[in-house]
Amino acid sequence: MAIRRLAPGLTVVLLIAVVARALGRFTAPVPDVVIALLAGMLVRNTLVPRAVEPGVKFTISYLLRVAIVLLGAGLSARAVVQMGSAVLVLIIPLVIVAVLLGLLLARLFRLRGTIGTLLGAGTAICGGSAVLTVGSVIDSTEEEIAYAITTIFTFNLVALIVYPPLGHVFHMSDMAFGAWTGTAVNDTSVVVATGYVFSPAAGAVATVVKLARTVLLVPLALAVGMAHAWRAQSPHKSMTVWQRAAHAMPWFILGFLGMAVLNSLGVFSPEFARALSMIAGFLMVMVLASVGLNVDLTKVLRLGLRPMLVGLLLAACMAVFSFALIKWLHIG
Repeated sequence: MAIRRLAPGLTVVLLIAVVARALGRFTAPVPDVVIALLAGMLVRNTLVPRAVEPGVKFTISYLLRVAIVLLGAGLSARAVVQMGSAVLVLIIPLVIVAVLLGLLLARLFRLRGTIGTLLGAGTAICGGSAVLTVGSVIDSTEEEIAYAITTIFTFNLVALIVYPPLGHVFHMSDMAFGAWTGTAVNDTSVVVATGYVFSPAAGAVATVVKLARTVLLVPLALAVGMAHAWRAQSPHKSMTVWQRAAHAMPWFILGFLGMAVLNSLGVFSPEFARALSMIAGFLMVMVLASVGLNVDLTKVLRLGLRPMLVGLLLAACMAVFSFALIKWLHIG
């Protein structure tokens, strides 16, 4: 009976994900996850029967967690360590500043809800994946999640066009440009594309730096979960602080970390790790389709332009800060 209730929604989500994945091969640098999000929003706001709701909610609640756990199989501590301590010194303060600056700008611009936290997390770590992960911890609405992902990806497209010429204007080395792209651009596909537009060597550096940033999704999600549980407006006020913390703890992040550790120890063959990463990637496309299927465009429009301005301002600030830190650390 439960499977029968889930089937319509899962079928629609799967169809959108398959079409988005196919179109994504021809729409670079616009990735399949963005196509799935937009397609889901289009379907949701034209005609969508109530029968799809259980399957859509199942995808957002459970397949998201499975996807994040499997994403850990694509990370290797060995690759991060080979980059040297200078890159780690670069990444950690940038992540902290992005989150804090996102919260500060959200307060200055008087943004409602959790969108400031989502913009900070997405800018700090890895775009859509971080937004989805943190959004599930702090009870963000689908409209806030969709808005944050769209805002972050808008800046990514600007970066793809602007960064390579700027890199040449400032006579950046392959190492320096790769570090800049890997720390200041968010979506993985755009990070790789931007790096390789500059040079193959810069693309390789950017990819590894981006993977190092992704590792920090673990402590960020744990910290946000604890902070959300600690706040007085937590929906679980009858519990003790520690009970609320345990309830809000994103336990699936520990699975993500466990998979990364196993891959770093060589437990997974390269082929098996790639297969898990591919499965995770497709599940994320399904999740974004489900987010789109839950979005009411009238509610998104009601959020106004201020969140978009905050997101773009945050990304621009982080680009400048990252560039200055790379020069100060003499990377490359």
